[in-house]
Amino acid sequence: SVQKAWWERRPPVATIDVDALREYLRDYYGTAMMGGLWPAVADLGELDALDGRELCERAEELGIDLRRFVVGE
Repeated sequence: SVQKAWWERRPPVATIDVDALREYLRDYYGTAMMGGLWPAVADLGELDALDGRELCERAEELGIDLRRFVVGE
């Protein structure tokens, strides 16, 4: 079998609409907070300080499908 170079093994990179993702996460945490999960208040307040990569990582940790926020597909 032929070994692929590292750049051929990388997953494709997509452009994510981070503004839409940030709004979705605000709604997500706001809903959790209203449902009685008060620790979500801290996460909600932190969203504005996160950059695009950190937002994507947070969303993945929560099980959110980032394909919903891909731009240009």
